[in-house]
Amino acid sequence: EEVGSRVPRKAEADCLFLGPTCCEGFLPSTAEMSAADEDVAPSADVQDEVDAEDEEEVPASKKAKKTRKDPKTTSFKSGLCFPVARFRKALKDGGYAKRTKVGGAIYLTAVIEYIVAEILELAGNAAKEQKKTRIIPRHIQLAIRNDEELNKYMSNVTIQGGGVIPNIHTVLMPNKAQKGQAAGSFSQEY
Repeated sequence: EEVGSRVPRKAEADCLFLGPTCCEGFLPSTAEMSAADEDVAPSADVQDEVDAEDEEEVPASKKAKKTRKDPKTTSFKSGLCFPVARFRKALKDGGYAKRTKVGGAIYLTAVIEYIVAEILELAGNAAKEQKKTRIIPRHIQLAIRNDEELNKYMSNVTIQGGGVIPNIHTVLMPNKAQKGQAAGSFSQEY
C-alpha cells in the first residue's frame, strides 16, 4: 500500500492541525524522515517498524472482499424517527411545487414528528389519569381538546371513537339560593 492513500481519522485536540493521528499514513514516520535527511538506507529498526505496520493491515483474503459502507438514511442522518423519504415522495407526488429539496422534506418531517410526540405525551398523561396502560382514541381526544394550541390547530378534526369533552353549560346548572329568598319559592311574574 502506498503512503498517503489512507483516509485521515477524526480530529483530536493535541495536534497542530487536526489531531495526533490525522496525518498518520500521509506523512512518513520520524525515523523515516531522519533516514531520508541523511540520504542513507533506513536502519534495521526502522525497517522492522515498517514491516510491523504492514502486518497489522487486513490480510489478502479479506482485501478481495470489498466491505460496503452501511447506507445511512436521511432520517438517521437528521436524527428523526419518521421517514423523510416518504414525506419527500408525498411532497413530489402532491404537486405542491415543481421541484422540492431534501431540506424541505426534513423540516416537514421534523414538524410532524414534534406534533405527534406532543399529542402522544398528553394522551399518555390522560391515560395515566384514568389508570390505563393503553392509549385509546378517547385519550387522544381529551389530550387535544384540553390543550389550547392543539385544540385551535385541530379545531376541524373529528377523531373517530374520541367522544366529546365533558361540559355542562352554566345556564343549565341549578341556581344557588340567593340571600333573602327562600330556597324553594320561585315566583312567576308576568
